[in-house]
Amino acid sequence: MIRYRKDLEFFEEQMLSPFAAKSHEWVDTRKYPEDQHDYRTAFQRDRDRIIHSTAFRRLKHKRQVFLTHVGDHYRTRLTHTLEVSQLSRTMARVLGLNEDLAEAIALGHDLGHTPFGHIGEVVLHRIMTGKDDLEGRLKQDVGGFKHNYQSVRVVDHLEMKYERSGLNLTAAVREGLLKHTRLARNDLNYPDFQIGGLNYELDHATTLEGQIVAICDEIAQRTHDLEDGLRAGYVALKDLCKIDLVKVVIKHTKDLDFQSENIYLVRSRLINRMVHILMTDVIRSGAERIEKFKKKTGRTRVFDERLIWFSAELDPLQDALDRFINQKIIRLASKDRSDARAVRTIQSLFIAIFDRPQMLPWYRLDPLLNSDERSSKELDPDAMQRLQTNPRFIRTVCDYIAGMTDTFAEKQLDLLRQKRMSPTELPDETGI
Repeated sequence: MIRYRKDLEFFEEQMLSPFAAKSHEWVDTRKYPEDQHDYRTAFQRDRDRIIHSTAFRRLKHKRQVFLTHVGDHYRTRLTHTLEVSQLSRTMARVLGLNEDLAEAIALGHDLGHTPFGHIGEVVLHRIMTGKDDLEGRLKQDVGGFKHNYQSVRVVDHLEMKYERSGLNLTAAVREGLLKHTRLARNDLNYPDFQIGGLNYELDHATTLEGQIVAICDEIAQRTHDLEDGLRAGYVALKDLCKIDLVKVVIKHTKDLDFQSENIYLVRSRLINRMVHILMTDVIRSGAERIEKFKKKTGRTRVFDERLIWFSAELDPLQDALDRFINQKIIRLASKDRSDARAVRTIQSLFIAIFDRPQMLPWYRLDPLLNSDERSSKELDPDAMQRLQTNPRFIRTVCDYIAGMTDTFAEKQLDLLRQKRMSPTELPDETGI
């Protein structure tokens, strides 16, 4: 028996919680209308489009905390994304919410991340706000940079798989991508930015599925950064015994012997139980808040309060763990992962492309030129000046670099330095 889209939408109405987002309610929130699919719901299509995007594939070569080439078992931006997706689907299922929506948001939440992890985001933001003028080239604030805004820009404008730019996702997914981390309304001015009529004044998503992804992103980061830090030797198991959250884990885990010779098993059990405790806490406290919200407002839609979060008891414990990880792992790892080199790489690439616009893929550069300029191999001085003072050109350079993987960015810079080929001959592997 074939289950068609209408059957699946009926199952959503019958089987999911009244608080769940229903896919048929969000069909009309796409940027432009399109025919519905025979056997996939709107949220399923959003998820599939994200998985098949070039930006998603590039996540496998983007750093999470540790360099992608220093070890096979450290997380990359892709494996982090998959862990967030798995946690989000589990939490959505337990709470009776829409797994397809949660999965779509989780899979796309980091599409806008830069090469070299968070340091890449910092560098591009300084450049795009004029705080780093790149040796006098940039003298204006052109809107800043933040990866959650860039994720929306990727799915709205930069992916080119259809007749129109972007993936044409529903507003529920786009809002979840934007609000999986804090907003920066006063610091950013992204071009062509639209949230589709959803509440931009709230820092959290107005669907519970979007709120789930935001908290599962935090849980995944806490636990896998700690595990990777243990693996890398930045902290020892014995160093964790003073952390309050670890004390809770030990209390609720039988036979967790930190003196055991099998440190691999101890580490795995510690992280496993920590994930379980954090997830269970959010599920239980979230369920309680949802019921209180229903009694107070009578609403089962448009959640203008953050309901999916840690309990009041566990929140300070996980926050203390986050500070420990930042101090003992993230900051120390910055030396070994060559953050200074990453900064120089991004700055040097930005300067090189700014000075040689032909390095950009033609389909990004051509819309910024007139017909005569498109047919010319070189741009005359007037055309160069007009281009280099155009905020859209500067944003396009930023888009191109933000889309690069760690390895591709380093290779591009090496090619330029070695002068093995001219800028116009450099290969385009970013898909942006």
